[in-house]
Amino acid sequence: MASTLRDRPDYRVSPRPMYQQIVKNDQNPAPAVLTEYSEVDIPVPSVERERYTSKAFFDLEVDHMWSRVWQLACREEQIPEVGDTLLYEAPGLKVMIVRVEEDEIKAYYNSCPHRGMKLCASDTSLVQIRCPFHGFSWELDGTMKNLPAGWDFPQIEKGKFNLPEVKVGLWDGFVFVNKDPDAAPLEDYLANLPDHFAGWSRRDVYLATIVRKVMPANWKACIEGFVEAFHVSELHSQVRPFSGDSSTQYDVWPGNENISRFVEPTGVQSDSMPDIWDEGRIFDSMMRMMTGSAEAPKLAEGMTVREAMSDLIRNSLSPADAEHFAGLSDAEVIDAVQYSIFPNIVLFRSLGYPYLYRYIPLPGNPDKTTFDFMIFKPRPKDGSPIPEVEVIELGPDDLYSECGVFPPWLGNVYDQDTEGFAQLQEGLHSGSPAPVLFSKYQEVRIRLHHQTLMRYLSAATTA
Repeated sequence: MASTLRDRPDYRVSPRPMYQQIVKNDQNPAPAVLTEYSEVDIPVPSVERERYTSKAFFDLEVDHMWSRVWQLACREEQIPEVGDTLLYEAPGLKVMIVRVEEDEIKAYYNSCPHRGMKLCASDTSLVQIRCPFHGFSWELDGTMKNLPAGWDFPQIEKGKFNLPEVKVGLWDGFVFVNKDPDAAPLEDYLANLPDHFAGWSRRDVYLATIVRKVMPANWKACIEGFVEAFHVSELHSQVRPFSGDSSTQYDVWPGNENISRFVEPTGVQSDSMPDIWDEGRIFDSMMRMMTGSAEAPKLAEGMTVREAMSDLIRNSLSPADAEHFAGLSDAEVIDAVQYSIFPNIVLFRSLGYPYLYRYIPLPGNPDKTTFDFMIFKPRPKDGSPIPEVEVIELGPDDLYSECGVFPPWLGNVYDQDTEGFAQLQEGLHSGSPAPVLFSKYQEVRIRLHHQTLMRYLSAATTA
């Protein structure tokens, strides 16, 4: 049953305030979308370890889940001109995304319907789609253009031999694809997400950078590690003084199987710390780590950490951006407001986190996941062209803290995650047959993830 009157689970025991108690005291009040709280009991207390390690289970996911869900393929600005083509490859799905007209995007299987030849080898721009094997060709809209030796194919009617399409859905500059021809529309799949982003348009930004790294863990283990703050106090213990892991709010909505959320407050201590620090000490710890200097700024008298951090970020903006974001609440400036889209997307709705995460399993491998860390920037105010996305490939031994994209302290957090995932996957393989356990509240998003996954797999596993 959903909770609409409470702001925390009744059974929570902690000396630290919950998120709704924190934002009530902010100098710039949180909007209604962040004062909403919804709690649902998801009856998935545990799952078998084989879900993370078994090739047979992985194959079930490919056949019965990945083939039926909406997947984020790219951003519209990655294919800005007619003919621009981008390849998207995921479990059981290899497609080419093509801008057919200025206001129309289509997706085709990247396979010639004649003999199966790959039609496109890389991201490119096309005037036609032409098979490099025998020269069969199609217009950008998928209608057949040239049928070589047409006299020798009595079974082909040229006017009907179009390229097979994959469903395309567009939302806020994002391009989604779905292999299932009977799939419900994308807007139904996204449920309440568009309403929650109504005041936070992603068309105001563009995809600037993708930091890509293969994580040594199952794709579910990866996304599950990023949709809860429970692990912060141990794996990232250096941020305990100011990252409110135990004050984080988790939202799961009744009847909504694809979308969930957490809101993690900045400037609040973890309750894993034995002593309660004053605001000045919390701010000092935060600034020392973020600046790497003992001479970091001090908290002004009478200010809270949240006020000071909000002001610091606001003051770092350009005049144009400062004017654009003038009405933002403190929570929207500094907190980690994070949504997940089933099965493999994490999207933030806050100024300090211009990020999106995408997790794509390596083909046929339950132990490896491609992690795309996407970074967005504001669109140029003068209408100048948007730069091409920069893709940075990190090898197994390359560090986030040394790739030149992140400040060292933040890169170190993702390096800790990488090492943590490696140890997690090893432990899943070497552990006892006992199931993996989930907490009731702090891991409720993981419970929902498995509940939704099993809805797709239930027909296959019970057949």
